[in-house]
Amino acid sequence: MAHFQFRDFVVHHENSPLKVNTDAILLGAAVQISKQNAKVLEVGTGNGAISLMLASRFTSAQITAIEPHLGAFGDAKLNFELSNFASRLSVLNQKLSEHDHKNCYDIIVSNPPYFLDSIQSEDKQINEAKHLSKSKFIDLLGQMTLRLNKFGQLWLILNPQSAQIAQSILNSKGMYCTVKWIIHSNPYKLNKRWLLCFEWQLQNFTEKEFFIRSKDGLFSEDYRTLAGAFHYNMI
Repeated sequence: MAHFQFRDFVVHHENSPLKVNTDAILLGAAVQISKQNAKVLEVGTGNGAISLMLASRFTSAQITAIEPHLGAFGDAKLNFELSNFASRLSVLNQKLSEHDHKNCYDIIVSNPPYFLDSIQSEDKQINEAKHLSKSKFIDLLGQMTLRLNKFGQLWLILNPQSAQIAQSILNSKGMYCTVKWIIHSNPYKLNKRWLLCFEWQLQNFTEKEFFIRSKDGLFSEDYRTLAGAFHYNMI
């Protein structure tokens, strides 16, 4: 499919290695932003779906997205321009290491490559989107912390193995995990993803378990409550 129809916008993703997926929708729907006029950075925006969701939810947020893959960058740029939120969205074709570290953000959001040092596919573009060496993953986390202000939040969605590594690395840099969702695909496929928020300031810690689908294969009440309103048609 050349595009994904959300309720309030369309995401074209024909040139992106990764299409709109459940991980992106979960992260875009779960992030919380309390500050007015918050400066938001999305690292590795892909087709731009997460940034578009955040722009639709937080009407004063100013969102910068970065994407090194030229095809995905083109998709995101088009999607931003076609949306009703274009004035608050910008996308840059660059790596995080190339992004000015003097720019400090209130919120950083990322659905990064999280298969670390694992067997890769024959598709080079999929490898770049999904796979990373552990050393590069650690460097990526460090680059994110350099661009987060002292009251900021870093939101990530990762598989459990990568999430535990992230938690250890970010703790060592002085960040606290304040939100942890353990995400289950369904009652038979447990502990597939962790959705995490890290902050420099010690806050209350909240943890919950979240099911995407129920036993009958339909979207769960958890999912419908969180993300159902974003779907053009909720099945």
